[in-house]
Amino acid sequence: MKVAHLDTGRDWRGGQAQALILMRGLSKLGHESLLLAPLGPLLERARAQGIACEPWRARGDWDLGAVLAASRALARIAPEVAHCHSARAHALGVPAARLARVPAVVVSRRVDFPVARHPASRLKYALPVDRYLCISRGVRDALRAAGLPERRLVLVPSGIELPDHRVQGGPADLRAAMGVAADAPVVGTVAALAPHKNHGDLLRAARRVVDRDASVHFAWIGEGGCRPALERLRDELELEAHVHLLGFREDARALIPQFTVFALSSYLEGLCTSLLDAQSLGVPVVATAVGGVPDIVLDRVNGRLVPARDPDALAAALLEALGDEVARRAWAARGRETVRAFAAEHMVEGTLAAYQAALADGRAAR
Repeated sequence: MKVAHLDTGRDWRGGQAQALILMRGLSKLGHESLLLAPLGPLLERARAQGIACEPWRARGDWDLGAVLAASRALARIAPEVAHCHSARAHALGVPAARLARVPAVVVSRRVDFPVARHPASRLKYALPVDRYLCISRGVRDALRAAGLPERRLVLVPSGIELPDHRVQGGPADLRAAMGVAADAPVVGTVAALAPHKNHGDLLRAARRVVDRDASVHFAWIGEGGCRPALERLRDELELEAHVHLLGFREDARALIPQFTVFALSSYLEGLCTSLLDAQSLGVPVVATAVGGVPDIVLDRVNGRLVPARDPDALAAALLEALGDEVARRAWAARGRETVRAFAAEHMVEGTLAAYQAALADGRAAR
């Protein structure tokens, strides 16, 4: 099978990582992938791994030039499936694929935000998509609520490459990078500094935790537009010595095992592959019960779940985890078991099954 993948992200985030894992997995199964994406990390990494790539620039959700460029490329490539991996790729890639007469068109939906009801959004979700691949039950519920037909919604959770399938390099010393004691407890998070990740509440929780135990430090790995506002709030809360914003790190996965606890404070979340990474690496997790997170974390079984937008509850759960090594070990051990359901090969197999179902529908219609 030949699959064209369309993505518009210019940064390296979870969606781009999933697209690359999928293309690698399809290649192992004998399927051909071709990527249309802007110049950036995804295009560079895919090309370095031998995946056929073409630069594709999209200036907005209604960039007619980008639609025509993608349509010409798809007509020349002649894939059986066009897979749109980002919201903008959904808006532009679906009409491009239909103009190029691609037999099946699928869209990955990675966020559990409610579908907007303004005319542009309604038009986008009226486009002829054969299957929406929903990365969690929360994402699927959001599309159901928007009125999309049930038969077009397929649950295909994000997947990660489990540690025994990765080449583990020698990681940097996290605590040395932060300039803290070698035995300091560290609450870590790996997430874009974006509004829905709700880092402000994590800062407020950090203030409560540090008030109880001044030896605790917080490591934030990730970058984004909210950084200046978060730095101001950190300084207002007098947490400069305890909250360390480390920015984007290529070695993030290698640093995660050095966390004492992994924390996630989102108020919206599709699934969060960083949470899966933490569990696969034996790190206990404390997270907000939103979106697809309850698909991953069972409260007091393989981690802790707390309500969103509640810094007091988040702080209490973090203090509980930090103060109970036996519980941390039990959650970590159970997490290593439950995370196997999210292995990358399951995501690849589920995606391939959705492709085949979409193609079968097209053949039946013809």
